Amino acid sequence: MPFEYQPKTIQQLKNTFSRRVREGVNGFDSFNDFYTWYQEQQLVCHYCGLTEIETQEISITGILTSNRFPQNGIVGQGTSRAVWLEVDRLTPNGLYSRNNCVMCCYFCNNDKSDVFSGNQYSNFFQNRVQYLRQLLNENRENE
Repeated sequence: MPFEYQPKTIQQLKNTFSRRVREGVNGFDSFNDFYTWYQEQQLVCHYCGLTEIETQEISITGILTSNRFPQNGIVGQGTSRAVWLEVDRLTPNGLYSRNNCVMCCYFCNNDKSDVFSGNQYSNFFQNRVQYLRQLLNENRENE
C-alpha cells in the first residue's frame, strides 16, 4: 500500500492546546491564537529541515521503528510520535507562545529535550562533539 500523507486534525491541535493549558505552560491568548500561529508555520523542522511529510513517511512505513511510532502503520494512543511535527519551545522552561515556539521533528525534539535552548541545540546539532567539548572548556575556564 503506498504512503499517503495525513495532516494533523483540528481536534488533535485542540487536545494539545488544552493539555498545555491544564499543565500551566500555555502562553497563547486562545486556541484561535495558537491555531493561527500553527497555520502560519511551514511544516519543516526548525533544526534539521525534515518536512512533516518525510517524518510521517519514515514512521508510518517503518523505515525507522520505535515503540512510540505507529505499529503496522496504525496510529494510536502512545504510538503517534514522529507522525507529525511537534511544537518545540526554544526556551525549554518558557511558555508555549508565538515567540518561544518552532516546529520540530520528533528526532530533533527528542534529542534536544529540555536540555538545550533553541540556540544551544542549533550549535550542538552542527557538531555535537565539538560543541560539548567547547562547553566543557568554557566551564573549566570559569572555575
